[in-house]
Order: sequence, then structure tokens, then C-alpha cells
Amino acid sequence: MGNAIVFTLRGPWRIPIQFDISLLLLAVLFAMLFMDRGIAAAAMGFSMIVVAILLHELGHAAACVAQGIPVTRIVLFGGGGFCEYHARVSPRQTEFIAVAGPLVNLALWAIITLIVPLTIAEPTPVNINGTLITPPQGTSELTRNLGFFAQLNLFLALFNLLPILPLDGGRLLHSWLHRYVRAVTANKITGAVGVIFSILWIPLMFAAYFAFGFILLFFPSFMQSWRMMRSGQGFY
Repeated sequence: MGNAIVFTLRGPWRIPIQFDISLLLLAVLFAMLFMDRGIAAAAMGFSMIVVAILLHELGHAAACVAQGIPVTRIVLFGGGGFCEYHARVSPRQTEFIAVAGPLVNLALWAIITLIVPLTIAEPTPVNINGTLITPPQGTSELTRNLGFFAQLNLFLALFNLLPILPLDGGRLLHSWLHRYVRAVTANKITGAVGVIFSILWIPLMFAAYFAFGFILLFFPSFMQSWRMMRSGQGFY
């Protein structure tokens, strides 16, 4: 995969974390989505999605490190991110690595969802002409941001579990099929599922936008899934 890397930093386990220039397109998209809320809200939303993607990829990296698999780098781009490693891995290792990213997002969603109610302050009754009146309960900026971050992590977990390569769900499906059928058959079935989801992708992204309020600049490769389905060769 070709990347235009604009910035690199050293992350946990001394893994290079690289930022692709396409993140700027994602920033512009967030600026448009948050136009009515101002630049500060757009910047906060963009920062949260980058952090959520980074934590997702660090989940993959942690699974690699736990199994003694060296990680080459982590790359973040406008359509998400990937954790790159060059090693022959077993189906069981592949599945552990694949599921680790979504599990991080699901854990963050669950923890933050439990925290959000604690940030909502009970309104203080006001004495007006001898009558105590309780004003309507409002939500603070902190509550709204935490709620958004929780929804964002839930979206990333569900999004990545879709059974289409190169997403984590596609890797899980591909690895699971290899346990029960020949490699060629596993590739053809995974490719066929990829073709179906590629066709449904645009309506699925519209549904995700209306459900969660945001999208990623990611589009599955219909042609690669088609070739995989027709020839039985692996995804490349």
C-alpha cells in the first residue's frame, strides 16, 4: 500500500507510528460535518477519531507483541489505519491479532458509557417568589464529548468487524474458513462476501452516518474481492 507519510513518532514498544497526508482530507470532512458547531468542535471530533483509531491499532500491536510477532509500523490515514507486521502466523494468531483492535474499542465504549452518567450534574432548585423551581437538566461539554467518544468507539468496533477484507472482520472470516475448507475455497467464499459488501457499501455508509453521525474515508476494493472470488487467489 503506497502512503504519503508526513509525520512519524515512536510509540509503545518502540513501534513507529506514521501519519498519512490523507488525514487532512478526514480533517476537512469533519470540518464540514461540524460546520454548524464551529472549528473547535470540529477539531475536537477529528482529534477523538484519530485517538480512537490509534488505540485500535495499538490493540493489534499489543496482540502481536504478546505472541512474539515483531511489528514493523502503525500507519494512520484518512480511511482508518493498519498495523504492519512481516511474519508467518497461524490462523489462531491471526484471529487474536484481528480481534484485539475491535475489543479495545468495545472496552472503551463500555467504560465511557458507564462514566458519562457520572458527569451529569443534578440541577439546583431555584427559589422564585417562595417556590422552588428545578430547571431542566442540561448536558455539559464534557458529557457531550465523552458521549461522542463512546459512540465513535462503538462505530469503529462494528465497522471493523464487517466481514470484508482488509477489515478485521474479513481477516477473521478468512482465517476461520481456512480451518474447515481448502485454501482456494476459503479465498473464493471470502471474495464473494467481499463482492456483496462492496456493492452494499454506499448504502451501509449512509446508514452508519445517520446512526452515528460520522463516516471514514474507506472504500473496499470491489475488483480485488471479485478476482479473489473468481480465481481463489489470496487478497493482495
